[in-house]
Amino acid sequence: MSGIWRCVDAYEWVELPNTLGMVMHADGGYLGSKPYAASGKYIQRMSDYCGACRYKVSSAEEDNSCPFNSLYWHFIQRHRGRFGKHPRMGMVYKAWERMAPARRRAILQRAEALLDDIENL
Repeated sequence: MSGIWRCVDAYEWVELPNTLGMVMHADGGYLGSKPYAASGKYIQRMSDYCGACRYKVSSAEEDNSCPFNSLYWHFIQRHRGRFGKHPRMGMVYKAWERMAPARRRAILQRAEALLDDIENL
């Protein structure tokens, strides 16, 4: 079987579950045990989308910081009850806890402001 046909054949049983189940965590964790949420730093490392971006990828709480950073931490905090004790998420929650309380509040406030005005990003 040629390569193209293997890709087409795999679409229904590989691509759809990976896209919907793991990336969107839409299956409630059945296929993927943790959500695949990304910060701006991860997006910068793994793609070329950040080259001409107007946002500061090294910040999460400033007005010009990358929206993905504060939205990432907002997601992590919002779903702590679900993922907080998960072994694969431990490092993420430890990093969150090491941040100063004032910084965590500022990050969550930035995320809330972004969500309130999401249409204008």
